[in-house]
Amino acid sequence: MMKTLFVVLSPLALLGGCGGADDTAKTANDKRDLEIHHEACNVDGGEKVDVNNDGRPDIFHVMSGGKEVCRAIDMNFDGIKDAFIYFDDAGQERRRESDFDRDGVPDEITTLQGGVVVKKERETNFDHKIDTWDTYVSGRLAKSERDSDADGIVDEWWDFNRPDQPECAVVATDRNADGQPDPGTEVDMCGEGYKPPPSAPATATSASAAPSAAPAPSGSAAAPGAPSAAPSTSASSAAPPAGSASAAKPGGQ
Repeated sequence: MMKTLFVVLSPLALLGGCGGADDTAKTANDKRDLEIHHEACNVDGGEKVDVNNDGRPDIFHVMSGGKEVCRAIDMNFDGIKDAFIYFDDAGQERRRESDFDRDGVPDEITTLQGGVVVKKERETNFDHKIDTWDTYVSGRLAKSERDSDADGIVDEWWDFNRPDQPECAVVATDRNADGQPDPGTEVDMCGEGYKPPPSAPATATSASAAPSAAPAPSGSAAAPGAPSAAPSTSASSAAPPAGSASAAKPGGQ
């Protein structure tokens, strides 16, 4: 009798042990890389253009095999490079690193295929860590995933499922830190009766059932904990300010 009972229970015990191991592995595998990775662009060996004739180069064209492979731009002439643009073999933009707060570190990394945006990795709270991952479909923002507490695990999911209303999203959150959306937490940002929560103190960073703020728009960094607009739905990368001459040809042509 005891032997039979042992044979029956042992597989159950093994299944329970495996389940726990799988859950642990799953959480570890779901961790995102929060580091901001700058792709090398040898600006020292590039062709330099002084747009405003102040004696300091503002645009750096890096060439290889007669083709421009990357470009660095100081958009506001303060001596700090605000954008690095990288090109594929066909001459189309494939990657853009943008520094919006002028600290010399990229806040947004845009990936393009065939000149069309497919994803963005963004840092929105001035901690030099990626916290928002945007996915684009046919040039349209379709999904944003956020890590609100910098632990490497996504805890907010923004689905932009209304092409005719690109600012609208259905948002789900994770309260129990298992890396999955919790049932019943979905909030339709354009749903009837929805009211955005009041502004939280600057020190508030935790996620709640109703999302505290939409991901900061592409092209700007939101203050920590402060409500902000939904992500930019534009398929194009941030355009340089007028007069910046970021599109200048090598040699200033």
